[in-house]
Amino acid sequence: MKATSLKTAAMRGFTLIELLVVIVIIGILSGGVFMMTRAGNSESAKAKTIERVHAIATLLSEYKAVYGEYPMVTDTDANGYASLNFTFVANSDSCGECGAKNISYSQSSPCSEDGVAFGLVSHFMPRANKINDETESTNMREYYRNQFSRPSKGSVWEKELRGSSDNDIDRSCAYEAMDANLQQIHRSWKRLVKQGAVFEGMVGCDFCEVLTFSAGAEPDGWGRGLRYRNEGGAGEIVSAGPDGRFGTSDDISSSGAAVEEDDDE
Repeated sequence: MKATSLKTAAMRGFTLIELLVVIVIIGILSGGVFMMTRAGNSESAKAKTIERVHAIATLLSEYKAVYGEYPMVTDTDANGYASLNFTFVANSDSCGECGAKNISYSQSSPCSEDGVAFGLVSHFMPRANKINDETESTNMREYYRNQFSRPSKGSVWEKELRGSSDNDIDRSCAYEAMDANLQQIHRSWKRLVKQGAVFEGMVGCDFCEVLTFSAGAEPDGWGRGLRYRNEGGAGEIVSAGPDGRFGTSDDISSSGAAVEEDDDE
């Protein structure tokens, strides 16, 4: 009789209530696994970000120990955050795919829209030498040589070179080569390149001849760019954290202190 009852139950299948119970149980188990995985990924991203932020901050400490102050940058936004990237075009062309524009220069018509960014990392390498070397035998070399001696008015060049008429790329290269402190900081930078905390290299467009040199910090654990902040002379590297917004309580900085939360948080 018992065997017959089991056989009969198997033949009639599950009731709607039984199916719903099974679905609920599976949903609860799946949700638990998802939450555990999400929490694990979040902790992994946070740990990766902290490691990267503090690795780059060692360069800041080294820079300050040598020069007595943290680097000053010219490309800060309204909240005092600056890009870490250092970028310049090595050879110029016009391209509808990558948006590159042919850059020309003359004393009567200087060009200041060349896409150059003197971010924080431009302080960690001999930048005049880098620009000079990467633009050799290209149509940009003479342009940059002119910018060093006659920077376009109101451009990032004028701000970085302090608008001095005494600037010269050959002289700047010579100063950089003799600056043992800069060479030491650059060796530390190179070590971070090997460790994967920062990057540098040429990038070419697949549709044109444009080559761009770029150097900077690898993104944080959430795939977002790090920033540099020099508020009150206290330089720090900052990640926007999980929410992707700078200036909120989940920011991760090299100073180890979370900033105050926004009013709308």
